[in-house]
Amino acid sequence: MKGRDWEFSVGWSCTDTEMDAIETLPTSAWTAEIDQNGDPVDDTFVADLTGLLDLGSWHAKILGLRINVRGEPLHPRYRKRPTEREKQLGRRYQLVAINTKVGQLAWPDARHRAHVHVENDVKQANDLGLDRWPSRHWAINVAWTQVVALAANLLACFRLLAPTRSRATRRRPETAALPAAAPTRPPDPRATQRKRWLHLRADWPWIHNLINAWNAVKALPAPT
Repeated sequence: MKGRDWEFSVGWSCTDTEMDAIETLPTSAWTAEIDQNGDPVDDTFVADLTGLLDLGSWHAKILGLRINVRGEPLHPRYRKRPTEREKQLGRRYQLVAINTKVGQLAWPDARHRAHVHVENDVKQANDLGLDRWPSRHWAINVAWTQVVALAANLLACFRLLAPTRSRATRRRPETAALPAAAPTRPPDPRATQRKRWLHLRADWPWIHNLINAWNAVKALPAPT
């Protein structure tokens, strides 16, 4: 395809061979990691491990294959699963195989970690009904899937337009704290005087986040 470049990133197993290579990396080989917003991540670094691994058979199949390694402190949630060598070093190492040829070293890793949201979107789609086709007839299931896709798009737009975070601080948006199942909770709609009211229980844990997000949507300028 002319005028197009295809790039991929996929997890790579961290075996003793990779750990041996990691331990030989000089301090100068490590670059500060960034998140998806481009902000530095505390005490987290990335390095190119390609030249220290025997990738001859892989390079014969995939031109430009590179292996990046990310080192970070052992997170409390991970301390039950680290290898003995990670325990000794006090750090967790994760490897990513990429074919990206240009750009700063930290960017491909940050891009790869954005993929985790895909899994959340799949779970949300299942909550919306993607895994519960209603009929034996294909046409009905196609229509059902299109409705689920429409609902997922509406929720994606809601998360894009509704966050009330400060751009200066780039804090986590309040809408991110809403559970995926929140829109599927049974509402209590009531219609009075040509208006529809949606009643939520006052003890619902996410009620303030939802109200703030709704107010943010209402404050958006009308499209022209």
